[in-house]
Amino acid sequence: MSAFVTALGNLFKKPATVCYPFEPTYKPTDYRGLIEHVPEVCIWCRRCEIDCLSGAIVFSQDLEGQQTFHYNPYVCIYCGECVAVCPKEGSIFQLAENAAPAVKSQDVNNQWAITFDEAVESRKVYMAEKKRLADLKKAEQAAAAAAKAATPTPTVSATPETPAASTVPPPSEPTVPTAE
Repeated sequence: MSAFVTALGNLFKKPATVCYPFEPTYKPTDYRGLIEHVPEVCIWCRRCEIDCLSGAIVFSQDLEGQQTFHYNPYVCIYCGECVAVCPKEGSIFQLAENAAPAVKSQDVNNQWAITFDEAVESRKVYMAEKKRLADLKKAEQAAAAAAKAATPTPTVSATPETPAASTVPPPSEPTVPTAE
């Protein structure tokens, strides 16, 4: 019976919950929300990707070495660790707003899995291409060194009557311009 009286009494009291759709939700001044990246300031060290606890940040890389920042706000846990480890002030920072709700048609989880795998694969391709070019350069240098070693050098035989002739011409006297 006491539960019935309590429930009846609560009908006439102010609600304990927030009237969310009708009133904005209170956010403290130090609220952690979405991550914002500024590519012009970024030094591309990828520390934010390495320290991201949820895997919400990944970098892709093209064959020229240009990196691209990818961020999934639906995977992010808004911990702020990426901002804390960034060595370049202002390169990555946290806003005081959340991501808009995702709908099923956006397929955010599967698209992120595809983006993440493509980014990791792009870095592997870049590193393989970089290694291939370095090996090619080493092979060219080795071939040039072998060709240089195989080239015969002219030798002059010395006879007892004449001393050995030098193959290098004597240096010419420098001409000094005269003031007239």
